[in-house]
Amino acid sequence: MAQIDVLVPLRDIPVNSDELLSIQRNDLVPLLNDQYRLNHYADSVIQAQSVMLNGIDPQLTLQLSQTIEQLIQSLADSKKYLKKRKFNGLQKWLGIDIEYGSTQVEYYKKLDQLLDRANHLSQKLQIEIQKAQARYQQLTGLREQMAKYVSAAEAFLMEYPKFVKNAHPLDNFAERLSKKINSLQTLQSSNDIAITQMQLSQQLSLSLLDRYKEAQQVLIPAWQYHVKQSQQSSSTIELEKLDNSREKLIHTLKKSLQKPTL
Repeated sequence: MAQIDVLVPLRDIPVNSDELLSIQRNDLVPLLNDQYRLNHYADSVIQAQSVMLNGIDPQLTLQLSQTIEQLIQSLADSKKYLKKRKFNGLQKWLGIDIEYGSTQVEYYKKLDQLLDRANHLSQKLQIEIQKAQARYQQLTGLREQMAKYVSAAEAFLMEYPKFVKNAHPLDNFAERLSKKINSLQTLQSSNDIAITQMQLSQQLSLSLLDRYKEAQQVLIPAWQYHVKQSQQSSSTIELEKLDNSREKLIHTLKKSLQKPTL
């Protein structure tokens, strides 16, 4: 399983001096004549990040996990439903063979419903994982943008005294800008925690999906094949193959529910 990416601290993200100069000219210098707008400095990055901080719906992963648990139980019960039986004349006269046949039909129906539900949920989860991966890439770019805004503001704060030679005693722009920088850094730290949680959720969902896909594409068809073969022949070899394929399938499904070590 892939490791969780360690986010580079904001101060360690490389920034381009030309881009910093552009932010200072276009965003910071105008604030000297309209200090109220300082409240909205870097707003575009803040708002864009808040939109992207949506992880995979935990209910979707939970629903797939619960369906897999039901599949495991259904497979474990298969012996009593799929065992080939011979009926004597009296049993047939009493309709026991028909009753047993209808029980098998009902078992297959419920199993198919579980498989359809698991397949549907796995497809939805795969789409959600792809969306989450795209959001993470966008968030990485937005962190770089935030680093530029913070670095530009820090450099501007150092140069500010040169812009104002005779500052008014009540001028508190430098103090407000310093607080804004701290606010942006604190906000990014909070967002970084949310981003890491998003990655964790994504990796857990991906692990579950990978294990289920293995069962869906290889082990379930193999088990279904051996069920068919065992119905056509009651040889010991075929029954052993059926048991082995069922146990392997159950083992893989159980493994999918285990929480991976990150």
